[in-house]
Amino acid sequence: MRFDCLSKPLAALAIAVCSAAGVVSAQTSDYEVRRFDDGPGWLVFDDDIALQVLKPDNPQCHELGEIILLFETPDQLGDADLIETAALAGMERYGELCRAFGGTPSDQRRVSGMIVGAGEVDARGRVMGDVKVLDGMVTSLTGSPDFRIRRIAAISEGVAGMPSAGTAGNAGSADSGRNAEIAEIHTTYRAALAESMGYAEPVGALGRVTGGDRASLAGVWSGSESECATERLILFEHDGTGTAQWWRAPSDNVGLLPWRSGTWELRDGTLIMTFDRRVEYDNFLGRLRDGSIDETVQFDLMGVDRSELRLAATGGGFSPETLFLGGAEKLFVRCES
Repeated sequence: MRFDCLSKPLAALAIAVCSAAGVVSAQTSDYEVRRFDDGPGWLVFDDDIALQVLKPDNPQCHELGEIILLFETPDQLGDADLIETAALAGMERYGELCRAFGGTPSDQRRVSGMIVGAGEVDARGRVMGDVKVLDGMVTSLTGSPDFRIRRIAAISEGVAGMPSAGTAGNAGSADSGRNAEIAEIHTTYRAALAESMGYAEPVGALGRVTGGDRASLAGVWSGSESECATERLILFEHDGTGTAQWWRAPSDNVGLLPWRSGTWELRDGTLIMTFDRRVEYDNFLGRLRDGSIDETVQFDLMGVDRSELRLAATGGGFSPETLFLGGAEKLFVRCES
């Protein structure tokens, strides 16, 4: 991906990536670190893309936050192609860096934008209030990366056809922003949920006979038919690997999210799930949290047939397994739709 060299450095954020021959492609180590008073920082690529990071001195994959686009002028906010190219480039930088740190990149990153010199970020490097002129999301949950803009706001000079940012203390604006974010979550994760449920179609009678318990596990499960609206355990085979997704709804307005996702296997009557990703919504902060994890839980398979699945916690007492099941044992039924 190729960007024009900026006509002027972005103050302390600038790094030397331009040459007489054009732009040098940034490698994972080619970033400038900018630190903030409360500890977090930015890893800045190509002068115009930054990744927020919790600990800039020793960054880890799961500590990389949102993508921040650094604009020179308000006019750039009217260039949809430039914004999309920069957002996708930021997602690429994030993925490269995550893998370089030995982690697994998330399928989704939030994107913020600010005009350099038009305002300051807070002490933790967050772009908030009137400083944030762009809000969007890059997601690759259902295929190749896709960038969606939720909000573009003009500042003092104005951008033709763009809505005003309003004021940081405007409660109506804040509510509107949160509603837009929740609507985007619905759009993104409903598509992903539908795709997973399509893979998890239960096998027929012959498949259960020939495939045994492993084949019978394929499907969408919940504690009851009514609970399918708030919790679904989805098990299916994809490209020869058992895929496990435990979806939960943090609240009525947000809907189902892939609370835990990873792989599963059935070994000697024990269902083993290894999760490498979690997606949660913080209702208090009004923010989506999406990150890499490393969690393994094991359940005794007490029985499974066409309509019911019964799991028991292997750890006993207070264990991760009991937290997942909500007790020592749980009976699941199939969600039909």
